[in-house]
Amino acid sequence: MLGRPRSWAGGAFIAAVVAASAILTTSTTNVAGASVVERAAGRVDAVSVAAVSVAAGDLSGPAASSGLRPARRTHLDWRRAGYVVSDAGCAPDLSAQGLATFFRNAIGPVRGHDEPRPLPLGDGRVLWILQDSFIDYGGRASTFSSMPYVNNTALMQQGSCFTMLQGGTVARPAAFELGDAPVNFDRFFWPGGGTVSDGKIYIFWIEVRRDPAVGAFDGLSAHPVATWIGTYDAISLERLDFQHAPKSTMPVYGYGVADDGEWTYLFGNSDLQNLALDGGYSNGPHSATKMYLARVPRGRVFDQPRYWNGTGWSARADDAAPISQRFFTENLMVPVRLGGQWVSATKVDGFTGSTLTLDVADDPWGPWRTVRTVAANGVCSNGNTVTYHAQVVPWLDPSGAYIVMLSQIFFDLNNPAAIPCYRPNVFALSP
Repeated sequence: MLGRPRSWAGGAFIAAVVAASAILTTSTTNVAGASVVERAAGRVDAVSVAAVSVAAGDLSGPAASSGLRPARRTHLDWRRAGYVVSDAGCAPDLSAQGLATFFRNAIGPVRGHDEPRPLPLGDGRVLWILQDSFIDYGGRASTFSSMPYVNNTALMQQGSCFTMLQGGTVARPAAFELGDAPVNFDRFFWPGGGTVSDGKIYIFWIEVRRDPAVGAFDGLSAHPVATWIGTYDAISLERLDFQHAPKSTMPVYGYGVADDGEWTYLFGNSDLQNLALDGGYSNGPHSATKMYLARVPRGRVFDQPRYWNGTGWSARADDAAPISQRFFTENLMVPVRLGGQWVSATKVDGFTGSTLTLDVADDPWGPWRTVRTVAANGVCSNGNTVTYHAQVVPWLDPSGAYIVMLSQIFFDLNNPAAIPCYRPNVFALSP
């Protein structure tokens, strides 16, 4: 059993948990869904202990097999599908620095968010799913606790410009994806990975259920219970279907998704951050330190997957063997395929760690090897934040380096200083 991570900081982070928890009751009145403030408290709980992958494969390859044709997309298409549509501005370019400039600011009415997942659609567009978004159309709210909050929003990128899509109305925003029924404080959906085939977008969604409050050392008081697949028209984004994934129970197969032209690979992880359900913090290494892999023929996401068993592929989920197993609390990898190589950026131990690894492999099942380990720095470095969920953007920086995104959250979301800090950092990282 591994020892306590060196980044453990004890009482200072417990104090931050108390500060974040103080605004939970007010934050829930803002939204139809689980409060990110409550989620932040859970994150800081984990920190107090020790503190949509969604690449469609090589950008040089999948466009031809996506089933899409280049065409003009208008806001009218999306509005007819029932979305609220807002201009979100443009990045200077799509380099690491250009994306950093774009994502460090408000994105249209989205004042803060985390875990953006980019999905290239194969026709030059990229669909981004943002998690846990605070929305402020007037731009006058001074704290997150006075803004509406939804569990997910979407960005459609065309060139270097972006359009934001949400459900509900401007006055009462709702999530881009509400699932099989309206969400509430105790049940909601977070995005996983996705793929594109025959003119349809398939996104894996993680159903999350609220748990009773956990102790300050046991992480987040919610956990994944099922995996779903949403099917969307690739032009209008109209939702065509929403159903359980063929393997809908844990671990979450589809936490990350990537294609290689022949196969769609479903990367699996328990994503269990309520450590009380995993024997408590001290009972590590925890289940989220194991990454699994399944696959289906490219784009056939409703086929029964076959699972990597360490030497080959099995029809039995119980035969699955980890493709990576390391760290103490979590090892959330979101691999992408770039230039014929598989690559992943991983925040070591999520909220509890202080470093980020860059790993590469010749095959999605590995062996994975670490080629860089760097400090996991966010957009703010004032000692009041924690970083988590790293991933590689599915295209290269002009320098040839990988582009990495790393989410960050401020301990006290009721503090005005939290607004510019609840945004991802973006940077170039060479092997």
